[in-house]
Amino acid sequence: MTMPVRAPAAPSSRDWTRQPPMILLWWGLPIAVGMLANAPRLSQRADAGVWAVAMGWMATGCLLNARRCHRVHCFISSPVLLLGALFAALSALGAIEPSAGMFGNIVNGALLLALLSFAPEIVWRRYV
Repeated sequence: MTMPVRAPAAPSSRDWTRQPPMILLWWGLPIAVGMLANAPRLSQRADAGVWAVAMGWMATGCLLNARRCHRVHCFISSPVLLLGALFAALSALGAIEPSAGMFGNIVNGALLLALLSFAPEIVWRRYV
């Protein structure tokens, strides 16, 4: 007696970026927390700590999603967000002392690059 073989699920069915609750959990929530941390005028080191955790959380979501569905965007954005998280963590720990403008530019740059990492999917394909 042989067991029926199931066809593997389509990558899009495993893609968290196609599921609104997962988008909110992995990317919406950390962006909201990071932006809210700017409102009470925290010290730059405290703000950097919040952004380090937020970008680390988003990078983890991208790494897990890349493993789940092999989404091109996630393969590109996860290292970008990890580098942003590393920079923010080093700033929070006082290992580097960027100016306020430079810190904001690097955090915004990492977020923008993560957003722009959807572009290769338009030219190439969504899943590898």
